[in-house]
Amino acid sequence: MKTLRFFASMLAIASISFMAFGQSTRTYLLQEADDYFKSGRYWDAFFLYRECAKLPEFQSESKVTDQISYSSRALFLTRKFQDFAAIRRYEPAKSNLIELINLNPNDPNRGQLPRITLAQGAELHRLAWRQPTPQATADMLKRAIAYYHQAIREGLIDASIATSIKQAEASIKDTGVKDAEAAINADPLLKTNTTPAQNTAPVASPRKAGTAPPEVIILPGTQNTSQPKKN
Repeated sequence: MKTLRFFASMLAIASISFMAFGQSTRTYLLQEADDYFKSGRYWDAFFLYRECAKLPEFQSESKVTDQISYSSRALFLTRKFQDFAAIRRYEPAKSNLIELINLNPNDPNRGQLPRITLAQGAELHRLAWRQPTPQATADMLKRAIAYYHQAIREGLIDASIATSIKQAEASIKDTGVKDAEAAINADPLLKTNTTPAQNTAPVASPRKAGTAPPEVIILPGTQNTSQPKKN
C-alpha cells in the first residue's frame, strides 16, 4: 500500500512538473513573438502569434489576436515605406513610416524619419532654381530651410544641414526678392541656429541652375522575411 501511495505521489509530482514546464514553454513562445515584433521581424512575429492563438490559454486573450493584425499591418507599412522611399516619393514614405512607428516605437526604421525630412528639404533646394520666377525660387528655398530645421528637431545630427541652410539663405539673397531676408529673420524656423555635430557629405547648393542635385540616401532597415523558428 505504501508503495502504491509513493508511486501515486511521484506521478502527481511529475504531472504537475510537466504541466508547469508546458505552461512555461508556451509563455516563452508569446515572449518570443513579442521580441520578433519589437525588433521589426514582423513576418516571424505574425506566424508565431498565430501559433500562440491556437493554444487554449491564449484563445481568450485579445492581445494575441490584436498582435496578429498589428504584425500584418506593420509588414505592409514597411513595404510601402521602402517602396515609396526607393522612388523618392517622400511624403507617402513618411506617412507610412510614422504609422509604422506608432505601431512599434522600436521599429528599426525609426531613425530614417528625419532623413526623409532632410531629403524633402534637399529636393526643394535642388529644384528651387528651376522655378519660373525669383519669388517662386525664394519661396521654395524657404520651404527647404524649414524642412532642414524640422530634420534637426526630429533628432538628425548632421553637420551638412547647417551648411545647406546657409547655402539656401545665400541663394534667397541671390534671387533679389525684396524682404526675402527679412522673412527669414522673422520666422524662427528659418533662422540659422544649427551647431554641426557630425561631419558628413554636405548637401549641394542650388545657387546656380547647373548645380548638381544634393544626394540624400534613405536606407530602410532590412525586414527579415524568413519563416519563424519552430520550437
